[in-house]
Parts: sequence; structure tokens; C-alpha cells
Amino acid sequence: MMRSRNDLSHLSRDLPSFSAQNEPWLPTVEPTDQVRVWQVNDFAAGTIPESYEPRYAYPLVVWLTGRDCGSDDSLDHIAAMSPQNYLGLAVDECLFDFPEAERQEFDVPVEFLKRLIDIEDRIVTAVRSLRQLVNVHTERIFLAGAGDAASVALLVAMHQPDWFGGCIAFGGSFPPAAKLLAHHEELAGRRFFLGAPGGRSAWQTANSVRNTAHQLISAGADVSLNASETASLVNRHALSEVDHWIISGILADAS
Repeated sequence: MMRSRNDLSHLSRDLPSFSAQNEPWLPTVEPTDQVRVWQVNDFAAGTIPESYEPRYAYPLVVWLTGRDCGSDDSLDHIAAMSPQNYLGLAVDECLFDFPEAERQEFDVPVEFLKRLIDIEDRIVTAVRSLRQLVNVHTERIFLAGAGDAASVALLVAMHQPDWFGGCIAFGGSFPPAAKLLAHHEELAGRRFFLGAPGGRSAWQTANSVRNTAHQLISAGADVSLNASETASLVNRHALSEVDHWIISGILADAS
């Protein structure tokens, strides 16, 4: 692999945003066969399969970077899933980075929604930039994150379930506001892969992941929970399970 480097339900629909679009990834141009791995823009980096075929529309894994999983790590994780199956995109600065003194204000409706929409806009911009260079299957875009970024991935996937083929979250949880932001009627059947660490030192994170799984299942989502035997949040076995989860879902949709 080569590399360059209160009630929120009405507010979420009233704020001005591109989020009403069911297909936010347009416009695009024809992909080129000269692209390898590159810095997509000033906040996103991309990677392509070892034997990239420009006439084939590839699934895309959009990995939100975080404090414990930067851009290089994110792209490495995508490549470890499979060196051939996926386009990869690592998007930076997608966290709810409030100062510690403001943690109690995290669920304030307007500020919370503004930040969420900013993050969604950032993801869409990155995917659009990528689509100018490579051939992305827009119905097979998967959102991913680990740790703090997993929480954001869950929030975005719950708020915009039509945008993604599924969400992959290693650890992470979401604040109470997420229940109000979610379009519950649209979550039915939506696919989530939740990775939980193992070992006594990670019991708190594992419990948080299980609680997240229960909440998503109660909303009608299709949840796969993968419990690791080690305290490592992301490992090769878990990434292999993600690859199987994505491919089996694609085959099921095609049948």
C-alpha cells in the first residue's frame, strides 16, 4: 500500500443543511486510472486497492480519525480488512471537541446540532473530493471509527442512515441527545458492526458498547457485536470480521 499522507426532533429538520438530500455525494466526474494513494484535500487522505480497476465501482470505508487512531492508522486498518476489496478514506477533525469545562453543555440542542452538521458536511466534502478521482459505489459507503471517533460515527449514522451501507464502531458511545436525533423509522434494518474490547481493564468500554447495541436493537437496527479476547480495541481478527460482515451484507443485498 502506498500513501501520501430538550427535544431535538424538530430542530434537526429545520436547521439549514444539505442533510435533506438522499444522495449527498454528487456531483462527481469520471474517475481517472492514474490515481494511486494521495492526500484528497487538507483534511482527508485516501487509499486504493493494490490492483485498482477504474471501471469497477468499489465499496468505500470512511474512517473518522480520533485521538487514538490517526490518519495513517485508519488507512492501515482499512487495508488490513482486505488489500483488494475497498477504497479507503480517513477524515480528520470530526470530533465533538468541547473543553472539559463545557462537557455539561454537550447536549445543548443548537450547538450540538450545528457541530453535527459541520461534521456531516466535512464527510460529504471528503467523499465528493474522492469521487473526482476514483470510482466509488455510492450505495456501499461504510462509516467507521474507533474510540472517541466511534461515538461520532454512530451519531452521524443514526442521523443520516440513508447515506451509508453500514456503520463500524470500535468502542464509543453516544450521549442522550442521540436518541432524539435518530430517525427511528429509518433505522429499521440498518446495519451496525460494534467492536468491544476484552479483558478486565476494558470492562467499562465493553459495557458501553453493549449498552449501545441494546439501544440500536431497540430502534430496529441490525447489529453485529464482536467481542475481542484482548483489550485491544482494533485488531487484525476484528478487521477480518468487518470484511466478512461487509461482504456478506453486499451479497445478501444482491441476492
